[in-house]
Amino acid sequence: MTPSFPGTPLRPLGLGELLDRAVTLCVKYFVPFSLIYVAYAIPLGIVTFFASARNTRMIEALTDGLRSRATGQAQAPDLSAFYATSSASDVCWTLALFALLIFVGPIATAALIDATSETYLGRVATFAHAYRVGVARWLPLIGINLLYAVAAFVLYAIAILATVLVFLALGLITAYAHVFGIVLDVVIGAVIFVALIVFMLVVLLAVQMSYFACVVEGAGVVTSFSRGIGRVSNGIGFKRAVLVGLAYLAITIAISLVSLAGQGIIVGLLRSPLAGAVFATLVSVATAAFLTAFMTIFYFDLRVREEGFDLQLAAQATFSPPFEGA
Repeated sequence: MTPSFPGTPLRPLGLGELLDRAVTLCVKYFVPFSLIYVAYAIPLGIVTFFASARNTRMIEALTDGLRSRATGQAQAPDLSAFYATSSASDVCWTLALFALLIFVGPIATAALIDATSETYLGRVATFAHAYRVGVARWLPLIGINLLYAVAAFVLYAIAILATVLVFLALGLITAYAHVFGIVLDVVIGAVIFVALIVFMLVVLLAVQMSYFACVVEGAGVVTSFSRGIGRVSNGIGFKRAVLVGLAYLAITIAISLVSLAGQGIIVGLLRSPLAGAVFATLVSVATAAFLTAFMTIFYFDLRVREEGFDLQLAAQATFSPPFEGA
């Protein structure tokens, strides 16, 4: 079989192997991956720092209140600075933050996808090539985001209608069946909640797989959109998407809690919002590198399972034409 990053063949993987390969890939190539993403993370961190100035003031006020209680000097936190009316600069920084996330973020995302994918397949990934790919796939990625936004709006409208109908039906059942109706309400509510979580996880991975189809395969907007949904909605893909989605959610929540706690402690103890922003930026770089590596391995694992991608690569290597003059 064609090897991925040195010594690692492409083959169907278990969840533990997916995580293990993601850690290995990220640790081994952390520096090049980080350098690719840090070009976007630094300006994003700067803009986020100024856009979240009011939140920083709130953390400082709350920390002062907690410190005063710890020293026996009961004092209510002064949140007046936080509740003050936003200035024009706050609005501008917030708009700049949204612009970076919406219009510049796809370039960095595509660049990191290209770097992790090339490295995983045993090729050489460079900063320049990654960002050339990122710029080339910029508009298609924005188009994919728009398609998913439209789909989300339609599904939201359908969900609202379905929710109203379900509540009306459950209300009628409860009115006539009393205890049985209440038990049925609880059971149906739990089933709906679990189904909603599963659906959101699968959609999240569908979006990721659409990005990979766009960047790695060079597919167009509609093709990437359909491939992303198709790869996680069939029998094998759906089961894998639920497992990987749960792992992805757990990792994201854990990292977010660590980042928020660390940033709050740094801002509160060092009295340095800048140090807190630097810490958050470093965490975001490490998070992006690891999660992209994780999604890269999941993407190729789906293609191995569903399309025999490992056999396709092996066939290409076997039947590739010899070099002229050989």
